[in-house]
Amino acid sequence: MFDSIDPRNRVYVLDASAILFGFTSMEGIQVTCREVIEEVKFGGAAPYRATLIKEEAGAKIIEPSEKYVEIVKKKIGEVGEVGLSEADVKLLALALEFRDKRMHPVIVSADYSVQNMALILNIDIEKIIHRGITRKIKWISYCPNCKWVGGIFKGGRCPICGARLKRQPTSLSPK
Repeated sequence: MFDSIDPRNRVYVLDASAILFGFTSMEGIQVTCREVIEEVKFGGAAPYRATLIKEEAGAKIIEPSEKYVEIVKKKIGEVGEVGLSEADVKLLALALEFRDKRMHPVIVSADYSVQNMALILNIDIEKIIHRGITRKIKWISYCPNCKWVGGIFKGGRCPICGARLKRQPTSLSPK
C-alpha cells in the first residue's frame, strides 16, 4: 500500500494502542498528541512505553490546529460515530493537517472507530492487534422496541415510543 510513497514524507500518527503495543517504524516520523500520552500513563508499564516512544523512537508530541479539530468533529456528526475521545479527535485532526502539508499520514490504531473515521477522511491506517475494519460505516438510529429507523445516530429517545435509541451500521462504501 505504501510502496510508492517516499518514506521521508510518511507520518505515523500513533494512538494509545500503538504506544501500548510498542509500534515503531524506522522510516518516516512518528507523532502523537498530549492527550494520548495522558491516556497511556494509566497502569503498569504504560509510562515506560510512553517515554520510550517519545524519546527513543522519536515520536513528537504535537497539537493540531483548531481548524482541523472542527473539521473532524463536523464529519463525526455527519456519520454518527459517537464516543470518540478528545485524543481520538485530535489524532484524526493531526493526520488531516499533515495531509494538507503534503505529507503522507498513516494512523496507527487498534480502535475500530478511529479506523472508520480515518477511512472516511481518506487517511491511510495501519491496523494493529486485529485485522481491523473492512468497510466505511455510517451509523443510523433505530428503536429496538417499535423498530423505527431514523437518520444519523445522535443518541436520544425514539420519537414514536420513547425508548432509548440504538445505532446500527450502514455501509458507506468499500474501503
